[in-house]
Amino acid sequence: MTGDTTPVQTLAEVLVLRRPPRLDGPYDDEHAEPPAPLVDGSLALAFPPSVSTGLPLRLVPPAGAAAPGPSMILSPRRFAAPLAQGVAEVLMGVRPPQQLAQATTLDVLGQLERNAGRLAPRDPARNKARPRPRVSSVRLCEPAAGVAEVCAVVDTGVRRRAIALRLEVVDGRWQCTVLRVG
Repeated sequence: MTGDTTPVQTLAEVLVLRRPPRLDGPYDDEHAEPPAPLVDGSLALAFPPSVSTGLPLRLVPPAGAAAPGPSMILSPRRFAAPLAQGVAEVLMGVRPPQQLAQATTLDVLGQLERNAGRLAPRDPARNKARPRPRVSSVRLCEPAAGVAEVCAVVDTGVRRRAIALRLEVVDGRWQCTVLRVG
C-alpha cells in the first residue's frame, strides 16, 4: 500500500472564514423623497365631503325581514316582573338608572334619575347594609293591543310599596311609558 497516495485535507482548507450577513435593512428615513406633510386633525382615510340634504337618518329593517308585529314581540308578562324589580332597585339606590335606559322612555328615565335612592332607608346604619328590594307580586292587564298595565308590590325591607307601570310597544319592543310609585 505504498503506492496509494490519498490527499489529506488540513483543517485550514475545510474551514473558511466568512463575514456575517448584514442584519439591518434600509431605514424608512433613508428614502430620498420627503414625507407628505401632516395636517393637524387629518384622518387616515380621506372621505368625500358630505352633502347635507337635511333629511334625518333612520334605521331600515333588512330586506326580506318583516316589520315586528304583535306575534314577534315578547310577552309583556315576561318583561314586567324583571322591569318592576329593576325599577325597585333604582328607587332603593342599589342599581344605576342608566341600566334601564332601553326599557324606558326618556321621560321615565328622567323620573328614575331624579328619584334614584328615594326609597333607601334614612338611617345611616341601615343604609350601609341595604337589602335588595324583592318584588312579591305582579298583576298585569292588557287593555289594548300593544299596551299593558302592570301593578307590582315591592318589599323594601322596611315596608311594602306599590309600583304601577304602563308598558307600550315602541319600535317593536316593550317600553315603560308611565311610572307611578306609591
